[in-house]
Amino acid sequence: MRAHRNNHTSIARHPRRGGFTLVELLVVIGIIAVLIGILMPVLSKARAQANRVVCMSNIKQLYNGILMYCNDNKGYLPTCAMGTGGSYVPFPEDWIHWQANRNLTNSAIAKYVGRGEQLKRLLRCAADSFEGRKARGSAAEGPYLYSYHLNANAGHNFKPYGPFWRSKITEWRVPSNKILLTEGSEAFVLQPAIDYASPLAQRHGSAVFHGNVPGFPQLTRGMRNGSNVSTVFVDGHAEGIDQDFAFDQSRWEPSSPW
Repeated sequence: MRAHRNNHTSIARHPRRGGFTLVELLVVIGIIAVLIGILMPVLSKARAQANRVVCMSNIKQLYNGILMYCNDNKGYLPTCAMGTGGSYVPFPEDWIHWQANRNLTNSAIAKYVGRGEQLKRLLRCAADSFEGRKARGSAAEGPYLYSYHLNANAGHNFKPYGPFWRSKITEWRVPSNKILLTEGSEAFVLQPAIDYASPLAQRHGSAVFHGNVPGFPQLTRGMRNGSNVSTVFVDGHAEGIDQDFAFDQSRWEPSSPW
């Protein structure tokens, strides 16, 4: 009996502990914070890579739509859909009917790649943002709310409508070197047409520009411009390019021999 009483007393004096101390909790929180700090850049990089894969898929599908359009139109490329003003007017042949006062479903390539929301998704890179986009000209047209831009030399929507200049896809010399679709800067390229002296998007990365365009601060030597920019060429292959690569007029002109 005496041994039993001593054992009971011992249990009463040393109750079983049921929780963490403040120090232990702080250690656990610290470990979790370190793990989050390690994982966040990895997850961010993985998300960026996934967005770029989707973006490259989009631009390849748009190329397929343009190619099918060419096949149905005696080899002619669609027009570049330059915004209204000066010498430009909307054409039915515009590759994208992007303006607020036009119907996107009537875009020249829509019948080949899908209409409605399907077409909108295809025209928008997952890494792109459309908040605060500025309108280029009239309020009726509104801002350009899509990610991709057609080489303006594919075909110009000059006025008056009737005899107009546009190229045939077979007329492009060295097609593997000629840019057809790419991603222009949302801050500077405010319509769906683009040329060699236009800044590229930086949504997939940036690099120092080594060229120079007098009077255009964004394209002066040393400025950071787009890199890994999703681009499809006239021959149909796609790759990421940077501003230095794009700043070569021969890559934009159908008659250039290189």
